[in-house]
Amino acid sequence: MPQPRFDHLRECLLRAGIAPRHVRRYIGELRDHFDDLVREAKASGALGAAAEAAALARLGNENDLVAGMLARPGLRSIASRYPWAVFGLGPVAMLIAGLVVAVVVEIGVLDLVTLAMRELGWKPQPSALKTFTLVVEVWNTLAVYAAPLGFAALLFMIGARQRMSSAWVFAGVAMVCIFGGFQNLVWYDTGTRGEMMLTTGLLHPYPHFPEGVARAAANLAVSATAWWLFMRRRSSPETELSANAG
Repeated sequence: MPQPRFDHLRECLLRAGIAPRHVRRYIGELRDHFDDLVREAKASGALGAAAEAAALARLGNENDLVAGMLARPGLRSIASRYPWAVFGLGPVAMLIAGLVVAVVVEIGVLDLVTLAMRELGWKPQPSALKTFTLVVEVWNTLAVYAAPLGFAALLFMIGARQRMSSAWVFAGVAMVCIFGGFQNLVWYDTGTRGEMMLTTGLLHPYPHFPEGVARAAANLAVSATAWWLFMRRRSSPETELSANAG
């Protein structure tokens, strides 16, 4: 079967909200069924294009193939059924979960170090303590600077993969970029003990608010640039696909 027909069918199903895993399985089943029909047509005496044309006729037109999937609402993806949850509540949940994981891991490591120093009598050298502080600072930087961009990339991938409306994708990416820019996780050594602070510039007394605005703007700029590059790269194959389908 001509490949563009399957590609166009795949796009139709994805844009209609069918979950990608169901689309992949359906396309695979259609390929197998088409091959069987071609073999049957050739066994009946048809050759080449005639066998493919007979197989296409028996397979059904594209509208019918799409309608068969759309008649089963359970095949729609969660993002398609509940975009407000995935791209509205999702960004906030991601940021909270990311910070919780970062804090829990950091506290666990600090507790292990404290336990080793207390129970095993381990006395690290100043250079080791400095290195440890640097590692914790890098971890915190990843948690508050890199994580929002990672979550934005995840939301973008979900939206692009499931052909979601650009408005929903933009809303989710914007939320995670803006809210993520105002979170701070800091750990520092006072000389006698370490202290960890988790703050947000969105609550009174709005600590580091100008920094949060700058970080949010940077997150949005990076995400918007990546989005534009991806859409520009994808637009050419889609244009060719539409021309072939027509």
